[in-house]
Amino acid sequence: MVKPPIPISVDHLKFRIEYIENYLHSSEALVAGKEFPPKLFVTKNGEKIVFRQAKREEAKIILQAIKPLIDHKYDKDLYHLVAARTYAEILAWLQHRYKDEYVIIGVHGNELVGVWNARLWDENIAISLHSLTFKRLARIGLAGYLAKIEHAFDILGVKEWWATFESPFGFRMGFYLRHITKPYPEYQHELGGSPVFYITKDVWESLIKPQYKEYLGTRPVPEDLLQESYKLQPPSKYEIEITPTKK
Repeated sequence: MVKPPIPISVDHLKFRIEYIENYLHSSEALVAGKEFPPKLFVTKNGEKIVFRQAKREEAKIILQAIKPLIDHKYDKDLYHLVAARTYAEILAWLQHRYKDEYVIIGVHGNELVGVWNARLWDENIAISLHSLTFKRLARIGLAGYLAKIEHAFDILGVKEWWATFESPFGFRMGFYLRHITKPYPEYQHELGGSPVFYITKDVWESLIKPQYKEYLGTRPVPEDLLQESYKLQPPSKYEIEITPTKK
């Protein structure tokens, strides 16, 4: 305990919880009122995936979907680590403890198939947080990652996208999507001080969008599919194993 440098009239102050929360409540000034327009992505197997911005009241369903992956048996491909971190970030979003966070989800019918979140550092820089898919080998992960980049550049109007990658699969995707690195360790990503891999608005418009157009989906989403996606449920099964190809 540190004593004040001069006498204070009382030795104890009572605060209303509402006053304290006013200081602790995270800001959403940069993302409020700028919703991601829902879009439809069709996988190579014909599965229709609705990508849309999650509603805060859906956070508990998202957490329910992620929680089983927070287990050592899912250490393969870094799923355990990514699930734990994503769970904490969604919980912080639900409880207003993460500045300017937004969450994109992929829904097949009414089943959640993936979660992609990010936040705005300021009006110019978007920070990629995590990407978590419950169904692999359908390019849903790539389409979802592109969706959260699209929201940052096209809807929120940032100038740079800052990411880092915890798994070899994530790094491969970043390599394909023309991410380059900031000088390290001068620039560090907030997810543990890893290197910053970034893309600019110009690269997004001139290279990535034209090259990956087939993964950007289409709008509008048919009304029946959109409404079904709002009956959100956790996945009925997790399809995250990849069997190595025999040489």
